[in-house]
Amino acid sequence: MELILTLLAALIIGLCLGLFGSGGSIMTVPVLLYLLKLPEKIAIASALGVVALISLVALLPYLYRRHLQWVLLFKLALPGMLGAWVGSWASHFVAAQWQLLLLALLMSLSALNMWQQQIWQWPLKRSWQIVLVGFLLGCLTGFVGVGGGFLIVPLLLAVTSLNMSAAIATSLALVLLQSSVGFVGHYQQLALQGQQLDLTLIGMLGGLGALGSMLALALHQKLPQSLLRRIFALLLLGLGASLLWRHFL
Repeated sequence: MELILTLLAALIIGLCLGLFGSGGSIMTVPVLLYLLKLPEKIAIASALGVVALISLVALLPYLYRRHLQWVLLFKLALPGMLGAWVGSWASHFVAAQWQLLLLALLMSLSALNMWQQQIWQWPLKRSWQIVLVGFLLGCLTGFVGVGGGFLIVPLLLAVTSLNMSAAIATSLALVLLQSSVGFVGHYQQLALQGQQLDLTLIGMLGGLGALGSMLALALHQKLPQSLLRRIFALLLLGLGASLLWRHFL
């Protein structure tokens, strides 16, 4: 039963990433923790690998349609990847419970963000501000094992004139790059400690999530986005509350 629920969760994660360019990756750590019973550090590292695989496949249709904004991507990619490396390195000097606390808080913010009819926006207009935010988003990615798309999408909509499809495409590309760098950083740190990641498991969950992202393409025009956002928001809120209950209450 736990394996079936895990596979179903992987499909949902991919579905959310494909529909919104955000929100799904933040569910990956709780799934690995509670359904597969992985240790906290292993779950966080593995989540980055799963998210990177899903984002890669979810991005392909947007590349085909030429929705990706390459100039903006390059502006955010380098600080984001550097931040992901720094975050993955720093996470090994912090107790896992503090990583999970930050993750639970981020899940609550993401749930509130997805519940809104309009995504939050922040008036960031200068290039150095965008670069700084990109670095901080990368740090979050590496530190707690999330893609950061739930912050990237509203950021892009706030500081650019991108439409939703272009924002999702650019978000997926950033999530892919940051998650990949964070995963490599965790992999190396864990190897130095004599711990190994289950690459087969990561590949299987990533593949199912990728299938979910393809399903999102078929559902994109058929289901009301506002309803889907609120369903995922409630799911995220429940998972965040579960993290707090199990580890801090």
